[in-house]
Amino acid sequence: MRMFTTLLIVIALLPMVACSPVENQARDTAAALSGSIIAAQTKYQASCAADPGQEICQVINRGVSGESALLTAVETYCGWAATLAPPDPSAKCVPVKSTQAALQAAIANAAEMTLQIKGAL
Repeated sequence: MRMFTTLLIVIALLPMVACSPVENQARDTAAALSGSIIAAQTKYQASCAADPGQEICQVINRGVSGESALLTAVETYCGWAATLAPPDPSAKCVPVKSTQAALQAAIANAAEMTLQIKGAL
């Protein structure tokens, strides 16, 4: 499941290779959060399976939600359709400026989630 999630994130972020600074920041933040989530899931898999109510398990779950919100914000900002299918790797981001504040908020939230998860590792 982690491998699938990682692959999905890589595919979703692939079109952002030639992007503006806010898009680069979103890509980098998503990559950092993804790495933190995978490390935490690996470390706490057994204990979270036994007791999912633990604080670290809740932090991991919030991190996954934050990652999803960030990817949705990127798709919205770039004018891409938010679908289950990965975006076309050759798709160009056409910024929807009215969504920039939402993207920046999603970046900030994801960065905070990354710090929280890393603090538990």
